Amino acid sequence: MKNMTSSDEGEMLRNRKEFDTEYIAWVENAAKEIAETLKTLDISKISEIIEFHDKIAGLPASMHQPLDSEEKQRVEELIGKDRLKDTIVLKNQALIFAPSILVPSSTFLDYGTAMHRRFFLRGFWFSILALNDAYLKSASELMLKYIFEHELTQGELYKELAELQIGDIGSEIKGAVHEEARIKAMRQSAISEDEVERERQLILNLATEYPVVPAQFASASLFMYLEENWEELKQFGVTSQNEKEKKLEPEAKKISDWADFARNLFVLFLNAFKKEMTMTGVEYGAGIV
Repeated sequence: MKNMTSSDEGEMLRNRKEFDTEYIAWVENAAKEIAETLKTLDISKISEIIEFHDKIAGLPASMHQPLDSEEKQRVEELIGKDRLKDTIVLKNQALIFAPSILVPSSTFLDYGTAMHRRFFLRGFWFSILALNDAYLKSASELMLKYIFEHELTQGELYKELAELQIGDIGSEIKGAVHEEARIKAMRQSAISEDEVERERQLILNLATEYPVVPAQFASASLFMYLEENWEELKQFGVTSQNEKEKKLEPEAKKISDWADFARNLFVLFLNAFKKEMTMTGVEYGAGIV
């Protein structure tokens, strides 16, 4: 194995610094775009959203909750217990946003209501799928089947990519994964193109009424939820199933450092968001900040 030289380390630090700077700029720009949309809401609703943001900034894990018994039964009947085997299903109050996969521009955002992640913690792999609560209540059965199949399929595809040790998963690969998962999910759920379009419109509508958070923070908060609820959730953990997974363990253990970065990123987003929300002056009042 090649030893890392000081020049290698310097290059890595420069690249990381450049990445962090670009991402911070993107998050602050995203905050402006999101604020423009949410400024049209009632002041009470705006205050409610900001209070929620403040709460999860301090307690990221509080963004997620377990499904109640009726919701759990509904999901299992729709998707099947076997399909969700070893998967922790949660709900949350926020939607997520990320740079658009399909539009190659930093000014376009993709909004989502679901997130599927796989974490390695204390010697075990955990699969977690989180769904927006408002979407869970508003979506048709076909939409729910579609979104679960889409997230589960994407998770399987990204797991395969991780095992192939593909380091840089850029927008082109992400777009290909998204499209392959979309086609498979449509087939598995038997949803029509028209219903998929209605599902897309539902997500866009929800994004104008409910809190939205960066996907990185939502992912980090899932990891923190897993840490904080370890005793209850450790039963879902599985050990590495092959040598490829074992090789991923050291890298996967670095998640804590990344989670801290994502949390700090959210604080920057929140500060920029609050600033934008108060720029109209008297209309929203300084009391929001």
